[in-house]
Amino acid sequence: MAPTGIPPVTGVLQPPTGSTLSGTTMANYKKSWWRRVAPCLAFLVAFSTAMALLLVWSEAAALRRQEFDANMTKDYVLNSVSMDNPELVAYIREVQLKPTTQQDPWNATQTQEERYVASLTEGKREGVYVEYISRIGAISSTGWLERNLTWRGVLILTDPRSFFEAHRSTRNPKTRVLHACLSTDKDTKEITYHQESEVRVTKLGEGPNSLVSSEGLPTTRLKCFPLYSILLAYSATTLDYLSLDSPDAQDGQVLDTIPWETTRISVVSIRWSPHHSETETKSLVNKMTNRRYKLMHTTDTGKLIFLYNALLKI
Repeated sequence: MAPTGIPPVTGVLQPPTGSTLSGTTMANYKKSWWRRVAPCLAFLVAFSTAMALLLVWSEAAALRRQEFDANMTKDYVLNSVSMDNPELVAYIREVQLKPTTQQDPWNATQTQEERYVASLTEGKREGVYVEYISRIGAISSTGWLERNLTWRGVLILTDPRSFFEAHRSTRNPKTRVLHACLSTDKDTKEITYHQESEVRVTKLGEGPNSLVSSEGLPTTRLKCFPLYSILLAYSATTLDYLSLDSPDAQDGQVLDTIPWETTRISVVSIRWSPHHSETETKSLVNKMTNRRYKLMHTTDTGKLIFLYNALLKI
């Protein structure tokens, strides 16, 4: 018999009750800790993966953007396509020449130039014109002629905002608007146009046609067609009025592309910058005189107006 107060020995050693509780608590604690940490670890893995993919994508996008910018600065010249190429003429007529939508009223206040042109043409009705504007904010000098004398023609605009305004305007239903520039030689070009600048198109070999880029402002591509191609597309090689409203000497170059033996223009108006020398001005006047044009008037805005005279001595 065992002594009083001493538990009997059964042959099996029982583990201490305290040790069993301690092990269970530790296991539960580890499980609980893992449940709390696992979502954080999963988030970190997913976040790191996403950031790595984003970095790779951004670098690839930057390379694509660089390639795009490089392509946007390239000039393209169709130097094997003649001005009277039927496909080029059809493309301009069917794709580029846009009728106005008659949505907004057009400012038809008579300008000094229109008053003088109407006088030179003896108030002719249903005349035909081509007007080229490469200056942002320039006022058209054909709106009054359209509204009051029923003239029609082609309005060529380089600035896209001016083009959209003209496209929405109320003009002669036979008038067409064209978002383009005039080529300074007999080839069709495509250049980069920066909307805050004036178009400066050079002859081939004299320098780049793309304008100098400005930070933070968008660029667009702009097609430059020979004037004669546009005349053929509009089926009008006989004009009453040609207005070239551009401050550069390129206007004199534009006239050099016209085959004068098959083209007749009664009145020619040319924007001539005061920065041109007297020699340059005299050269232009002599060139027009050789084409049987006489300088009739110089407007307050710097436009030189020439009148064709078949009897003028050369």
